[in-house]
Amino acid sequence: MFDRLLSPTAIGSMELRNRIVQAPMGVEMVAGDGLANEPIIAYYEARARGGVGLVITETCAMDYPNGANSRHQLGMSSDDFIPSMRELTDRVHRHGAKIAVQLAHHGKVSRVDRAEGRDILVPSITEWHGSYSMIADLTQEELGWMAAVNGDGGGKPREMTTDDILETTDKWAEAARRARDAGFDGVEIHASHGYLISAFLSKQWNTRTDDYGGSVEERSRFLVEVIEACRARVDDAIPIWCRLDAIEYLTPEGIVFDDTRVTARLAQEAGAAAIHLSAYGDSTSASAFTLGTLPHTEAKHRHLSAQLKTDLDIPVIGVGRVKPEVGEQMLAEGEADLIAMGRQLLADADTVAKLTEGRPADIRPCINCYVCVASPFFDRRVHCAVNPALGNETELGDADRTRAETPKRVVVVGGGPAGMEAARVAASRGHTVTLFESSAQLGGALRFAALVYEPNRKLLDWLTGQMTRLGIDVRTNTPATPAAIGALAPDEVIVAIGGARERSTIPGADLKHVVDGDDLRKVLTGSGDGDATKVPLAGRLAARAGRTLGLTADADRLAKLTKLYMPLGDDVVIIGGGLVGIEIAEFLVDRDRNVTVLDPGPTLAPEMAHPRRWRVLTDLRDHGASLVTGAEVTSIDSAAVRYRLGDERTKEAAPADSVIIATGLVANPALDRWRSVAGIETVIVGDAPGISYLEGAMHTGFRAGLDVG
Repeated sequence: MFDRLLSPTAIGSMELRNRIVQAPMGVEMVAGDGLANEPIIAYYEARARGGVGLVITETCAMDYPNGANSRHQLGMSSDDFIPSMRELTDRVHRHGAKIAVQLAHHGKVSRVDRAEGRDILVPSITEWHGSYSMIADLTQEELGWMAAVNGDGGGKPREMTTDDILETTDKWAEAARRARDAGFDGVEIHASHGYLISAFLSKQWNTRTDDYGGSVEERSRFLVEVIEACRARVDDAIPIWCRLDAIEYLTPEGIVFDDTRVTARLAQEAGAAAIHLSAYGDSTSASAFTLGTLPHTEAKHRHLSAQLKTDLDIPVIGVGRVKPEVGEQMLAEGEADLIAMGRQLLADADTVAKLTEGRPADIRPCINCYVCVASPFFDRRVHCAVNPALGNETELGDADRTRAETPKRVVVVGGGPAGMEAARVAASRGHTVTLFESSAQLGGALRFAALVYEPNRKLLDWLTGQMTRLGIDVRTNTPATPAAIGALAPDEVIVAIGGARERSTIPGADLKHVVDGDDLRKVLTGSGDGDATKVPLAGRLAARAGRTLGLTADADRLAKLTKLYMPLGDDVVIIGGGLVGIEIAEFLVDRDRNVTVLDPGPTLAPEMAHPRRWRVLTDLRDHGASLVTGAEVTSIDSAAVRYRLGDERTKEAAPADSVIIATGLVANPALDRWRSVAGIETVIVGDAPGISYLEGAMHTGFRAGLDVG
């Protein structure tokens, strides 16, 4: 299936075992001195061991700490950085991969320069500073974190002189020389994402009237000179290439693709060995980040890399949420020469090895939740909702595959994500595992989450598939009674019974057209503790028929069926704008419902990683959804939801054919009786002790499975 992805290729003189590249992503693991330390070396080594052809490091500040975006990123500003970088390259080479360093100067977004009172180098001083639309959908806590990271220590933008440009070019060349001496196989010049060279390429940020401003050829001059200087300094011993923005989204006079094609040709003429095509946007915009740098749309820019390939004689690296199946197709159709993967390799460091071994179904999927990229916004170490080992490779890199010294018998109560992850890890380590699930299907709350958000379906499929592949004794439709558990004589019992939902006390909440998430889950999936009678009879009959015919067992098929029929009216009011309410709103808008979300707080979906929050709230508003914060719901009647709004407590009403209450999630009140079963003290995971959502479920389940024996 992946013959092209797994075929060898080359970038200049650098030969690669396959065409899969680890995309550069900020991970904030460095201790604060720019030196490669054990955590970051172990992180890159895990991806090399996992089979990638080429590792490209995170942005490495070539003049560290000058021009750096974080004290926790790599640096290459003196020979003092070479020994630790040599350890990094040696560890990657040990596993047959090649490694390139991405050299950057962050220019106008150099947070460290601003915080430490240095001049912030920019091509020009411009009047436009961005839209700042991101602020409205951040919590006060997040705004505080961001202010702390971007703290103003007196650093101010300064337009670069010609001497500044020449000096910076020389520093880039020296950093490239150090990269060669440290054993790197290549150097990527970061000329995208709004950083210094990218700003020179953009008419919005470059209004110079000298040789470095004006036409696209003149705006490209700085990049060309950097490439030429780096090549000369390394004596062409290793290839030099650059990363470019195809488009600069939501930026007046920003980079356009026609100009990028010219810049790419000039880079090739200067000796660039490849072009790594990305995209960018207004860094203060709520939605530009998920349009350009880390797009929410799969393979969003494949048509642009395809066009660029027709212009060039050097390889084009495609990037932007490209899953293996699509990457293979892009190579087959001539849309790229190599495929860079970022978030997928964070979710599963062994993605390429599993493709090579013919085990694509064993690849842990990225669910596009943006948890990984939210952390660096606040200068914090990267982590992943579905992969607890990310950022903890020194401790957990192979832990879930390390065989236990003494195999044990393990019982898991509950087949939601926490229970399945605990069962998976325990079974992977050689333990005998039995999993009890009282309903007919595995998944728990994840099955409904998979229905409303497509990437969650891939995680559901992966977890349920692992139960089969690992030979776990799964007993659905089987309550976990003390007698049933005791009969297995387990050594360990892990309890993953999930949280609970308190019924709403809002006047009118008992009306027939008012449901909560559990009610919908009960009707659509047939599982959970909801009240199916709250849904109209026709809807219940349709759902029951679908389950009887086996049409609704598959979450993807069920999601498609709900586009044909949903047991809800046209005007839907969702009470509660947390993660659950907003994902339901996204689901219903996609099914042509008129949606109003009412929430008492100041910020919607605070549980979501803020880049995903920005994207989904933007999409909901673009589709006409009414998102109301500061709303105190007072009552529900047959035609509307009544609420008060504002300091004057103005009375409002939202028309409602159907009402969904998306609040009331609490710890499970039955938890106390599960703390000890069959004389064994249990381990509690997931939402049972308190709502922690999918990330909490996966992380606590992983740890519980790991801690068995």
